[in-house]
Amino acid sequence: MRAAALLDGEIAATDVPEPPPLGRDQLLIRVHSCGICGSDLSLWKDADTFVDVSIRGSNALSIFDPRRPVVPGHEFSGTVLDVGAAVDEFVTGDRVSGIGIATDPDTDEMTIIGYSNKYPGGFAERIVIDSSWARKVPDALGLDAASLAEPLHVGETHVQQSGYRDGDVGLVIGAGTIGLGVVIALAARGCQSIVVVEPSPKRRELAQTLGAQVVSPPLEGGAAQALDAQNPGRVIAYECSGRQGTLDELIRTLPFGSAIQVVASPFKPESITPVIAQWKQIVVNFGGGPVDDPYGITLQRLAAGEIDPELFITGHVDIAGVGAAFADLRDPERHVKILVHPNA
Repeated sequence: MRAAALLDGEIAATDVPEPPPLGRDQLLIRVHSCGICGSDLSLWKDADTFVDVSIRGSNALSIFDPRRPVVPGHEFSGTVLDVGAAVDEFVTGDRVSGIGIATDPDTDEMTIIGYSNKYPGGFAERIVIDSSWARKVPDALGLDAASLAEPLHVGETHVQQSGYRDGDVGLVIGAGTIGLGVVIALAARGCQSIVVVEPSPKRRELAQTLGAQVVSPPLEGGAAQALDAQNPGRVIAYECSGRQGTLDELIRTLPFGSAIQVVASPFKPESITPVIAQWKQIVVNFGGGPVDDPYGITLQRLAAGEIDPELFITGHVDIAGVGAAFADLRDPERHVKILVHPNA
């Protein structure tokens, strides 16, 4: 089958093997749309570091051989072509999206499609995933829009994990798709103090459209300088930039008793002075805590028209256009989310 595969820092259209045979609890899906994620770009820029960090972090979900081709893409939507013998909640023809996780029936090892030499990601014509991670797309929702549920649900997940309460101030650093997902989740909770710090004017404007009350470019002295000193609410800083040094900056500059929710993390070592966080009673959460169906909540918001997909989807490419799309995404003024259509 055709796919856009990554090898030696180059991503190009090529022929790749079909996905592995279906396990009992798996779905074969014809991909309609798949968004290009920031983590796909990280993989493209430095696959060796991506894999090395996964190994050192014992993250088996994203360990593969970077010397062999890998097909990226996990923000997918599509149509079910076949179902495993034990699947009874999906049938051929169902429109689905979901989390791209596949469990190898031979080893019981789980992997994220797109970070695997064996299980191709959504920049391929067909994928296999575990049925337990799939969701039926509501009838009112198009498949392009449904592919946004995966990146946007990350913001909902982290707002839930952060323990947001009425009256808190949400400081969002970085307004990529993940950061904008945080803005959506905060606005849905009625947050009246959403402050977004982002270098791109286009993305600052989008954050304001989605519910941010204050938007600011990066300021000398750090993101905390954008806060209103007169607002007495507890500050929760949602670090969505992944920029090295931001965690240390926030620990040093946030008000006493603030919290930091680390949504996007750099792949390089981070230097902090823990005692400063202790003195200031700063809570740092790297993503732990209970969640209540963040993917389903996000999918329903899209279906209900609470999120306008046209604000996010700024480009469409076929398999041959993936390489150019990766390069285009270096410029945040040109695009927010580019969708790949492998079967176009």
